[in-house]
Amino acid sequence: MAHPWANVFILIVGGISLASGFLGLLGGSPEWAPTLHVHRISGYALVALLLWKGRNIITPLMSVRRWRRSPALHLGGLALLALLLTPLSLGLVWSFGGFFAYLGFSGLSWHIYLSLLLAPFVVWHAQRHSWTLRTRFWVDRRSFLRLAGLGLAGFALWQGGKLASGVFELPGSERRFTGSYERGSFAGNRFPTTSWLNDNPSPVDKEAWRLKVTGQVDRELNISLDDMTRGPIPFTATLDCTGGWHSKQDWEGVPLRDVLEWAGADPEARSVAVRSVTGYWRRFSMDEARGYLLATHVGGEPLWHGHGAPVRLVAPDKRGFEWVKWVVSLRVEDSWSWWQPPLPLT
Repeated sequence: MAHPWANVFILIVGGISLASGFLGLLGGSPEWAPTLHVHRISGYALVALLLWKGRNIITPLMSVRRWRRSPALHLGGLALLALLLTPLSLGLVWSFGGFFAYLGFSGLSWHIYLSLLLAPFVVWHAQRHSWTLRTRFWVDRRSFLRLAGLGLAGFALWQGGKLASGVFELPGSERRFTGSYERGSFAGNRFPTTSWLNDNPSPVDKEAWRLKVTGQVDRELNISLDDMTRGPIPFTATLDCTGGWHSKQDWEGVPLRDVLEWAGADPEARSVAVRSVTGYWRRFSMDEARGYLLATHVGGEPLWHGHGAPVRLVAPDKRGFEWVKWVVSLRVEDSWSWWQPPLPLT
């Protein structure tokens, strides 16, 4: 291959893009914005590399002689290229064209899913080209300059895209720092209804519903919905879904810190696990949890079932999958809040 460094840099920049994109899914606070900026810069760097050396990358894959010699490897190479171009294209369309969906999934979701499919191909391709990753490649001044140039090109294309979106008033100029588009803010229950892993339980019997508080507490509690809806506290927060939309709402309910105080939570406890009627759960540090709300209403209306009625967690600066729906229990624990899968598996 005339320019093996181009293939290597696809692996490097693509790996950075995958890693930073994954980390970007985890954080909904502005502190996570730099991670998402790295994701955008690396994505544009891939565009720059493909425009610059696309011919050198594609020509070997189209060689008839090489196809005859190793058809399986070349099929894998073509699959890798297709899986690289498709999520890259979806990301660019999403960045400029606004919210869109296909087969019930947003364009951003398709971008994420196809990028995840790309990961094992990247590992396989890196093993195949391990001979190019020797020390002498990295100490070569030209390798450093090329990689730095790609980074600068990615940054320039990203900033140019932002400027063009603003000048031409494209939908992409209205995105939140997470890349999501606004949907149904301050509209009560009329914002999108989505659930992580498609949780879809039967409506909860509000008369029978109880919130159980257990673990490292002075007294275990069984709280009725009447106790939760007595004098609800207003709370404004933005729900930012990994599906690519965000919605700012006026929520009402009981501060989680109040419930912890009612139960006499151990001051030495490290975390509280919030669990749904479905078994879905997330764990938060005690300091984080004291800033959250157990919501019973949104926009002055009782929560709809699809939004987690009778009670859901409102967790500012967390992504939507952390906002546990259909909450039925809290457990105060000694475990650290990070002792859980970064993305929930159940």
